[in-house]
Amino acid sequence: MIDTKGIKSDDQCYQILIGTKNMVSRFITDKDFEDHKALQRRLMSLPEEAQFNEINAILNRDSLIGLKLANAVLKNKKYFEILLERGVGQANASEIELWLKYLLPRLGFRRVMAILSDKLSEQPQEVRKASYWLPKFLPKGNEQAAKLLKELLNKEKQMLGGEYKAARTSGQVYKLILRIKSTGEYAVFGGYQLGSHGSKIIVEILNPEDLYPTGGLREVSPGDIEILDPQPYND
Repeated sequence: MIDTKGIKSDDQCYQILIGTKNMVSRFITDKDFEDHKALQRRLMSLPEEAQFNEINAILNRDSLIGLKLANAVLKNKKYFEILLERGVGQANASEIELWLKYLLPRLGFRRVMAILSDKLSEQPQEVRKASYWLPKFLPKGNEQAAKLLKELLNKEKQMLGGEYKAARTSGQVYKLILRIKSTGEYAVFGGYQLGSHGSKIIVEILNPEDLYPTGGLREVSPGDIEILDPQPYND
């Protein structure tokens, strides 16, 4: 867990922003967004905690400008850790690349890996979105960084794979039945395509009458999958 002693949590920051909505709206104008340098100079005149609060408000309106300003004015790494947690929680699979681009250099690859590893048990799907882009930011020739990335991806695949199985108190293992939303077909989880980093999963199509495998395999996006009732896992 990140030590945020002396730094307000995201929820606290949001409450501050809500409580000072009128002040923030006066501070951030359309003209400010057209002149980023002027906005940066105004932020530089504030204490760092106030800078962070204002940047949080800016991120609600424009992620790119908010991240650029954070990179330009903030110094305390704890603020960048909080921003990374926010990005992992709210950015989609495409937007998270932008958050990594601006936050990873300020935190370092190893620290980002540690934060994502801590988040994996609670937010595996969100971490997967970020980990998809991590090879792009891997420091060249850094074997330790490559090892940390490999370990994270292996843990991630094991955890996400586990989402497709369940166990009852009797000890009987059940296989979760999946439905492919785009086609309506039933399937079971079959693993990951090598090198996909979890962006695609392999499923085995089932006969809709008896839910027995038909032998057909398909590669689908996890977002196109709905998990249905579990069935006994006998194979």
